[in-house]
Amino acid sequence: MMRPMLRQALALGGILATGAAMASGASHPVEDADRAQVAEVHRTVARDAAEVARLQRSVTEQEARSREANLRLREQDQALERLRQELQAAEGADEAVATGP
Repeated sequence: MMRPMLRQALALGGILATGAAMASGASHPVEDADRAQVAEVHRTVARDAAEVARLQRSVTEQEARSREANLRLREQDQALERLRQELQAAEGADEAVATGP
């Protein structure tokens, strides 16, 4: 059997240890685990946000390149159309010369 004085000393020591731990900012293992999980979630969110920003920049760059390529294709189509019209005009002039007035 434990002596009453020893039991009181152990109880008082436990109370003092708990109070000191609380005063020093120590937390329970469960709270530490929760904080670690929250910190990991924050890191994951930050990493994902950075990836989303990178992908948005990439899409913006690809859209710009696509617009530029589309513009070049339109200009080439217009140049080809002008050349086709010139060729038709030249063929018409050759026929007129060949048949004579």
